[in-house]
Amino acid sequence: MIVGGDPAVEICRVAKARHADMIVMGSRGYGPLAAALLGSVAAHVVQHAPCPVMVVPDPARAARDAA
Repeated sequence: MIVGGDPAVEICRVAKARHADMIVMGSRGYGPLAAALLGSVAAHVVQHAPCPVMVVPDPARAARDAA
């Protein structure tokens, strides 16, 4: 499905319209400062979704951070 608009708002809207049981989405892993300046789609969805949200971290970034 392709929809136009603000990604965070549209994800929540579609989840509500389709009676979603859960939203699974990725996170780019920006630090708190970048997320605050750029906004975080994942943070908005977690706060406003009509169902549980699972945020999966970027495995490549996680591997770099662990090294």
